[in-house]
Amino acid sequence: MTRGACAAAVLLALALPRRAGAQVDTSARRPPSPDTTARRDTTRDTLPRYLPVLPAAIPRGPLPRGARFTFTADSFAFSDTKTLSDLLARIPGVYVARGGVFGQAEGVLYGGRGPAALEVYWDGVPYLPLGRDSVYLDPARIPLAPLERVDVVVLPAALRVYLVTSRQQSTAPATEIGITTGFLGTAGYRAAFLKRWRSGFGLSLVADWNDISGETGSSSTPFHDVDLWLSALYIPTPKLGVSYQIVSSDWNRSGNTSPIVAAVRTKRVDQLVRFAWGARSDGLGPRLDLTLATATTSRDSAVPDRTLSQATLELSAAAPRAMAGVVARLAGSERRPSQLEGQASWSPLDLLTISVDARHTKYALDRSGDRAHLAAGLVLPLGFSAHGDVAWGRDLAAPARSGDSVQTTNDLYGAIRWQRSWTTLEVGGARRDPFSPPPQFLAGLGTVNALSPTPATNYLAIQARLRPLPGLELWGWYFHPVRGGGDFEPPHHGRYGATFYSKFWRTYKSGVFAFRAETAVESWSGGTEGGVFRDTTTGTSTVHELVGATFVDFNLQIRIAGVTIFWVIRNARSSTRSYVPELGYIRNDQFYGVRWRFTN
Repeated sequence: MTRGACAAAVLLALALPRRAGAQVDTSARRPPSPDTTARRDTTRDTLPRYLPVLPAAIPRGPLPRGARFTFTADSFAFSDTKTLSDLLARIPGVYVARGGVFGQAEGVLYGGRGPAALEVYWDGVPYLPLGRDSVYLDPARIPLAPLERVDVVVLPAALRVYLVTSRQQSTAPATEIGITTGFLGTAGYRAAFLKRWRSGFGLSLVADWNDISGETGSSSTPFHDVDLWLSALYIPTPKLGVSYQIVSSDWNRSGNTSPIVAAVRTKRVDQLVRFAWGARSDGLGPRLDLTLATATTSRDSAVPDRTLSQATLELSAAAPRAMAGVVARLAGSERRPSQLEGQASWSPLDLLTISVDARHTKYALDRSGDRAHLAAGLVLPLGFSAHGDVAWGRDLAAPARSGDSVQTTNDLYGAIRWQRSWTTLEVGGARRDPFSPPPQFLAGLGTVNALSPTPATNYLAIQARLRPLPGLELWGWYFHPVRGGGDFEPPHHGRYGATFYSKFWRTYKSGVFAFRAETAVESWSGGTEGGVFRDTTTGTSTVHELVGATFVDFNLQIRIAGVTIFWVIRNARSSTRSYVPELGYIRNDQFYGVRWRFTN
């Protein structure tokens, strides 16, 4: 072979493709090609993240069994509750003096103590009566729309109500829309938006608009109400946070002369700035809460505009079985310039819990008051437990009245409770000292302008819950003054009913579909009130008797995913009786509607 032929053969061999098994690995000779899977992920993270929230402004320490009632958002959103008075009517012994259907005054009376029996705290700040109702607080005018939880601590002759506003935790925004309609021209619209950002910022807005045309010639007069709530917060870490909120309530109620219903046109605006710091993210250890608040009433033709400022500083420390704290309050008001309160609770053993609180308040005109309360609970064998309360007071009933004087009271309560997975039964009794409420009553109940002094009273209280079948619950409470008793404290007063709640329709994913039906009956026997007065055209006063009555309510609700459809009937038995003498109550009142809640 010639030299040229050999060179041609070599070039041809190099040019032909080689078989795969004979290929030479050349990966080490050049850098590997870029791996596209290792590039930076630019896809937006849409998964929700749960962020820390400000701690709920409620008693931190342990309390004896049965000393506190807790209502979550579902407790009053998935029920027939429309006002805070409706919610408090579930507490044994509470009488709600309803001037009519929604929009009328609904005074909450407990223990024969008038305004001294009800203490309400909005995120830890006392929610005080202001404006025309400067003595009695009307819980029906406190908006429920912004709330996620209500705690009620029950004393022998007082209720401490702690309102906790909504605390959005997820970064997924929550949106709610509600529409209500019904008899007597009932119309209601609600819109809410709650959003948290991963930076710690949060924004919440709730608007609630309600209107009712009422019925001519009745105590249920036309009423219009607009509640707005705005909250902004910044919580950079689980240990530190600050929030600002403003709640505006504007209501307008028409009046008439037969029956007597007082017209009301007013607006109340509350603003709160809260700073919270905790040494630990799990809620234990020392904690500091500082809140600055103002409340203003305006647009009322009967009284001038008023503004009340408050500052609250709370220092507390909590352990798994104990808690101690002190609260100092200063108010820019001549009625209640300063208050100092201490509280502690301890559970040294699983079977024993002790809680104590005391406070000292300075009032105008060089007056002062003191209160102290001790509660103890003991867990017994076989599901039994016992708890008792001792409450002592040397305080004013209505600090807004310059003529109000100090009254000393000693009240006792004791109860035995039996609790199992399918039943709860509690039987208790109390002794209360005499008491004289202020000589005026809640504005809006025109036929009643004063309450009589309450004598020494012994009463029996029973509450029970029974779950005989899955989804079915029978419940009720009974209250009876064995000796004594005061105005709007009728004998044989009870509230009882049945609730069926189930997610039995398994066509949908578990938890998506829910059905709830409830019937509730409230009744009491008659008795002379001995001092419920009505002003007449001649200027004289008339003593009325609270006639025995029975009212039946129905509530039907269906929930599918975030949509809830509800239908509520009040006074379904069409009773002609009333909650307040001379003020009738609408028969077969109905309202119904739908609420949507989205979390995307």
